[in-house]
Amino acid sequence: MKSPAKHLTPDEIRTLWILTAVLLLGIGGRIWIASHPGAAAQGPSPAATPAASTH
Repeated sequence: MKSPAKHLTPDEIRTLWILTAVLLLGIGGRIWIASHPGAAAQGPSPAATPAASTH
């Protein structure tokens, strides 16, 4: 089996590596967010908002 990388220029190989890294980071981020369901739903803490501290 011939390697398709032999037909790519170094710039194309670098671009392919970057796209692969972005894809893997995106998948990892979705998995991380899915494993922490409460963090996205809670929002900022009441003490962190100026409006909550004035009441």
